[in-house]
Amino acid sequence: MYNINMKFVIFHGAFGSPYGNWFRDLKEKLQALGQDVLTPQFPTDDFSKLTKTGPINQSLSAWLKTFEKEVLVKIKKGEKLCFIGHSLAPVFILHVVLKYYLHLDCAIFVSPFMEEIKSEYWQFDLCNKTFYKTDFDFKKLKELIPLSYVLYSDNDPYVNKKYPLDFAEKMKSKKIVIKNGGHLNKESGFIKFPLVLELCKSMI
Repeated sequence: MYNINMKFVIFHGAFGSPYGNWFRDLKEKLQALGQDVLTPQFPTDDFSKLTKTGPINQSLSAWLKTFEKEVLVKIKKGEKLCFIGHSLAPVFILHVVLKYYLHLDCAIFVSPFMEEIKSEYWQFDLCNKTFYKTDFDFKKLKELIPLSYVLYSDNDPYVNKKYPLDFAEKMKSKKIVIKNGGHLNKESGFIKFPLVLELCKSMI
């Protein structure tokens, strides 16, 4: 029998949505276990339009405003929390945890990075630049997030494994490598992610 006092928040990445990749499946399975799950939609840009106009909707400030309206107001004092983020979302999670001084029971960071990833898809760095930060107060973050996992692939076409490994080192996260997992997204076959579900279940 599972407890029902854990709130899970699933954060999508750049150009993403709460319905993409494995997010919907994870939400449905956690809800079936009686858990409270939030899947906010953050402002994003169209990839093709971004190439011509630059970012219009996506920025750190815009995401923070959405977080305040869609997540922060729904968090109760003393509530158990687990944040799950993919790609750009992990570094955003670090921003919100420090800014709003949130105590998490656990965080699951999937394909994370904190800085310019310098892939051939320059559009990602263009729209992600306001999020990049490598000089967080990691001592404080470790106090606020005592347990975290970094899941990464050994053949990610966007995020070289050195970035998630650096993320894990700075956050003292437990590292889990997924062989041939690509970007651990729908394009790499991840419309379900049983490992993430099992990590979540270990928290409840």
